[in-house]
Amino acid sequence: MTGAAIGALITVLLTFLVLLAIRLHVGLSLMIAGLVGVVMLRSTSAAISTGSNSPFSSSADYSLVIIPLFILMGVFAVKAGLAQAGFDIAARLMRRLPGGAALASLSGSGLFAAVTGSSVATVATLARISTDAIVKAGHSIRLAAGVVAAGGTLGVLIPPSIVLVLYGVVTEESIGQLLLAGIGPGLLTILAYGATIMLLVVVARRRTEGTADSLRERERAAADEARGISMDWMGGAFLAVIFLVSIGTIYMGIATPTEAASFGALAALIILIIRTRLSHLFTAVKESLVEAIGITSMTFLLLAGAGVFTYFLALSGASTALVNAVISADLAPYLVLVLCLLILLPLGMFLDGISMILIAAPLLHPILTGYGFDAIWLGVIIVKVAEMALITPPVGMNVFVYSGTVKEASLGTAFRGVIPFILADLVVVTILILVPDIVTFIPNLSGTS
Repeated sequence: MTGAAIGALITVLLTFLVLLAIRLHVGLSLMIAGLVGVVMLRSTSAAISTGSNSPFSSSADYSLVIIPLFILMGVFAVKAGLAQAGFDIAARLMRRLPGGAALASLSGSGLFAAVTGSSVATVATLARISTDAIVKAGHSIRLAAGVVAAGGTLGVLIPPSIVLVLYGVVTEESIGQLLLAGIGPGLLTILAYGATIMLLVVVARRRTEGTADSLRERERAAADEARGISMDWMGGAFLAVIFLVSIGTIYMGIATPTEAASFGALAALIILIIRTRLSHLFTAVKESLVEAIGITSMTFLLLAGAGVFTYFLALSGASTALVNAVISADLAPYLVLVLCLLILLPLGMFLDGISMILIAAPLLHPILTGYGFDAIWLGVIIVKVAEMALITPPVGMNVFVYSGTVKEASLGTAFRGVIPFILADLVVVTILILVPDIVTFIPNLSGTS
């Protein structure tokens, strides 16, 4: 890199951080910072041309149609009450397990994150509700912080995952294979988080045993309350139908990811019509469309901003310099993998999962695939660690959002709450590295390519 390019890179990074500090949208911050760099390296007219052309070229990709379709499918499902049905079923079935309320909240966070595609939005939306339910069951607010902040990251792997779709788009890997590859790691993460919750609750029970208002007694009261929840088994069945229509058709090779997303959106719309009173149907559909447009617009603004920023990185030579520096260092492949994954952790202080993937994936993917790592396996690992960065101290954005939403939870309390879940994530990532078949097994069996 030339001296001018290095100076431009430093200026662009500082501009980006300043724009984030004044709370400008991440997508706009990336775009403006990137344009500043283009002005410094080329000219104002070049920046104008980039600002007008790059957002279009970044989003004018047929494969991106899957994003608004999956978002619309999720919003229709939520409007039809399917997310609440899933939460209620989880609360009823898990009421006798240690930490039943926390496990149900974890399920709810995972469902909501899968719908919105945003871990941060999930935490901001569900923090108050989930915390009240967990604390009412006799658990500490520290456990609630860990459950909500970590639970929001589940949506990154559980199909339909918007983050995996975007990874496939920016790296030109198979979106269908990535979506199927997320199932095994997603289930493993759920099991790890669930085991962590039950272990924490058992330890807490021993510490409070013998007190007048013991944790066991309050959990029993919460379980009795859960027994009274009306079980919407039909809602659970509809959830299964949507999953089979959208993901099952990809697995069987019946439909492409885009076609499967359209089938899923149509199925969710039909279910919304079935479950909504006729007098409220027009309003429900209208509100769903408005919400889906808002989420889609936010996602594509991030995509457009990242496109301009990535163009600047290529123009400055930073991307090529990074790749050449890593390759010339002649390090062991798995050491390079760990170092590249560690790069993602500081990004969690400023960016959500989607933004991190849009910026980091084009840089890390060519480096690591050049070392012979399986591209689909690598995509899942990178996406998993990117979301893990959102709860990793001292940077985790999810933790900051939780502490800001739940005022009685200090930042220190929230970070202490997520530490057990970070350890669980480290175990999961280690297992996925040591046993890559957990990621590749389902894609290899499927009929998709």
